[in-house]
Amino acid sequence: MKNLNIYDQDTFEFHKKVVGHKRNSEEDPTYKARVSALNDAIEKQFKKYDEKFDEDKLETLHSLGYTGDEKKILHKLYVFKSKVLQELKVQLTTDENNRIINTCQNCTISEVNSFDHLIPKEEFAEYVVNPKNLFPCCTTCNSLKSTAWREDNKRIFLNLYLDELPDVQFLFVEVMENSGELDLRYYLENKYGIDPELFHLIESHYYKLNLFQRFKESSDSVISEFETSINAFIKKLPIEDIKETIIEECEKNKKAFGHNYWKSILKMTLVNDFNYMSRFDK
Repeated sequence: MKNLNIYDQDTFEFHKKVVGHKRNSEEDPTYKARVSALNDAIEKQFKKYDEKFDEDKLETLHSLGYTGDEKKILHKLYVFKSKVLQELKVQLTTDENNRIINTCQNCTISEVNSFDHLIPKEEFAEYVVNPKNLFPCCTTCNSLKSTAWREDNKRIFLNLYLDELPDVQFLFVEVMENSGELDLRYYLENKYGIDPELFHLIESHYYKLNLFQRFKESSDSVISEFETSINAFIKKLPIEDIKETIIEECEKNKKAFGHNYWKSILKMTLVNDFNYMSRFDK
């Protein structure tokens, strides 16, 4: 996982842009007037959000407590496939090399097909289309997060706009062989002096999103690809050259997808496992 771009324009102007693209309907002919009538209150809340975002204290925000019709009309603003939100998705996921990262960075497993509301829209309807409150996400992570986001007034998930990920390894995998079959155990360990508070947040994020089990369930395809690559070159190149190539590829992917990218961690562990690699001896 890696940090994504922070929206760097006026957030309330974005809100108004979303409102401007909405249309009244026969079922709701006064929709635009009613949602626009909330603008003054929402603009004030957006200023508070920006302040708390800059201070990294979003967990201290208090909701306006919208209910009933007001909550309903605000929720109608969020349509993931709308043109405005799709443009936002591209803006937030385009990296410095002009490459779109279409993998959910909360898990680095599935593709982006929704926005995670960092502060849940059920509790804070006023931020339903605040671009700093929308994080490109997969539906699996979104579902697992649900409306949970803080405990004892502290965040329980990483905010990959605000939480700068350390450039040292904290994700590891243990490879065990049982009757010729590989068994994997992913785990976290603070070997390299990560700030304890940040490491605790990383642990909470990984456990609550069930990432260890999800990595394990997705590992077969990675291992198959890994073994196919080795078998394609084992009769043409020395094993040490093949290993070096794999390690170089893993290092490149770490730069592209984050220092603790689970696929790279798995491949690096396999390529350095003497017992596992011995199966490819000529």
